[in-house]
Amino acid sequence: MKKPDAGFTRLDAAADGLLRRAAKGETALAWLQARWGRIVGEPLSRKIEPVELSGRRLTLALRDPAWRKAVAATLVELEAKLARELPELKPRVILVGGQRPPNT
Repeated sequence: MKKPDAGFTRLDAAADGLLRRAAKGETALAWLQARWGRIVGEPLSRKIEPVELSGRRLTLALRDPAWRKAVAATLVELEAKLARELPELKPRVILVGGQRPPNT
């Protein structure tokens, strides 16, 4: 069986990359929300969720206030991951209480 060409890119990966580069504002937030578990890992994705993106500021809602200290300790690493995923944006993370902020 013939091996695929080394320059071949899966269609879903190419489309995802195009969507990521084109994402701005609410579109970028929707892109992040759809891929949140893959970006931060399932355990952390059950503790925090992206709820607002304004400019470079990404607001994360903490689902369980008991995890604030542990989640806060991961924010530098999380920002680095987000900078790799969204290099055009390089979001800065803001962590808010144990529930969604108003109007989201």
